[in-house]
Amino acid sequence: MSSAYKELPSFKDMMNDVVDYGSCCACGTCVLVCPHNIIEYVDSKPKQTAKADAPFDFCGISEGIGCDVCAQVCPRLAPREFALEEAVFAAEQGRMFSGGFGNYQRIVVARSTDPSVLEVCQDGGVVTTLLAYGLREGVFDGAVVSAPDPDAPCSPRPVCVNSEAEALEAAGSWYTYCPNDLALEQAVEKGYRRVAFVGVPCQITPLRKAEQRDTGFISEGNKREKIVERQTNSLKEGASRVALRIGLLCSEVFEFEGLMVKKIAGELGIPLNEITKFNVKGEVLVYSRGRDTVRIPLAEAQKYARPECEHCGDFSAELADISCGGVGAMGWTITIARTDTGLRMLERLIDEKLIEHRPIEEFETSLKVLLRLARRQHQRVPSSEGGAEAVVPAYHRPARRVD
Repeated sequence: MSSAYKELPSFKDMMNDVVDYGSCCACGTCVLVCPHNIIEYVDSKPKQTAKADAPFDFCGISEGIGCDVCAQVCPRLAPREFALEEAVFAAEQGRMFSGGFGNYQRIVVARSTDPSVLEVCQDGGVVTTLLAYGLREGVFDGAVVSAPDPDAPCSPRPVCVNSEAEALEAAGSWYTYCPNDLALEQAVEKGYRRVAFVGVPCQITPLRKAEQRDTGFISEGNKREKIVERQTNSLKEGASRVALRIGLLCSEVFEFEGLMVKKIAGELGIPLNEITKFNVKGEVLVYSRGRDTVRIPLAEAQKYARPECEHCGDFSAELADISCGGVGAMGWTITIARTDTGLRMLERLIDEKLIEHRPIEEFETSLKVLLRLARRQHQRVPSSEGGAEAVVPAYHRPARRVD
């Protein structure tokens, strides 16, 4: 068992200390891995639906033969984000650095060289280029993304796509929450074995928790072999299909009903089905057909920020293979290769001339913003949970290798 796991969090812990407490990020991973259909994703939260007349924190399997698989992947329960770093990066062979934005091997500022990507992408199009290249060349057989919902403008849905065209259709971000982890169920159903996963930090963390969690706790007690196998497969199957974890830099997202419906559609009178792009660059930028760009002061937009995001300590997706975001740079993507896998993919894009890149030092403002936001977000997590005190605030400093 990883040293990060000192206690076994339970279903009751998750439902009381996370969901009822108000810190649940709505990633849906607990629902994804539930082996016995006890919980479902209802109103963007896990809900006990197996026994309607039972308390919200009751799981008959957990309290009977034992399970609690769901709680092992919850990003809000221990071990928290930073307590997983040692295990995640221990096997990496490349030269590791440690900075205020986590462990990494290389950081550049990049943008796609493909006009079709630049036409639809959020910033520099690095994520879309990665997906398009990987799907085209057979590096991946599927990709989990947030894609536009044809029935709900500006409200993305989690899907697992398998073509370059679908990856292009999913380009861009709406800054409202989409439970991408749930789309791994589609990957399993379709039989995909090498999936690229795109998600915000609180969606990358549960994948790492599922990957790193030793399954010895499952076989404890007097369970039948089939039950042990069922619970083990539920915990591991989705995460085991992920070949590349692409983390999106994220400090918070907005409540759909508040920002999109009340503010933009209601007060500003912009129909949601006419909005073509949404971005945040020190202010909220709303692009729509036939209108000038509408700018909303960030302080005003933050009235609609999800309160659950205040419980996240990871701004730059520090457990991802490669992290991407448009911090302080219009038309460019800050790209952080963290693992050997992430570095190989970045270098393939560079070698194939699919992206152009520049040193981060040429984007001094972006680097300062990256460090400031990462540092601020670290402070949200108590140091006893692997938060602020566990982070080295230096930039481009050799990391201590764990052998």
